[in-house]
Amino acid sequence: MEDFLIIIKLLGSLALVIALAYGSLRYLLPHLQRGSLQRRGNMEVIERLPLAPRIALYLVKVGSRFFLLGLTPTTLQFFSEISTEDIEIKEAGAAGFAGILQAKKKAFGGMGDEQNEGQQ
Repeated sequence: MEDFLIIIKLLGSLALVIALAYGSLRYLLPHLQRGSLQRRGNMEVIERLPLAPRIALYLVKVGSRFFLLGLTPTTLQFFSEISTEDIEIKEAGAAGFAGILQAKKKAFGGMGDEQNEGQQ
């Protein structure tokens, strides 16, 4: 009988741990992910250019205006406002993995295209 109570307590503890893990993954994790913090409302990080391990330039869009910011471990520096005519924004599809893969294949002379033609 005593062994049965220990097994019941063990299964109850396991169920509690699983429920807490599920709850935190389902409800807490989406709020902590970096992607949800980057794009909200009228602000968007368009591009990041790393200059050193902890130093980077950021192109940020706020509403319809663009700003160039510098970020170091100790400061955030405003450099200038960039006019819309000076900005080239790549299409979202071209920035994805498939677009990058196609660009690299073209850069290497279309390597692997003959294999794909046989599969289609």
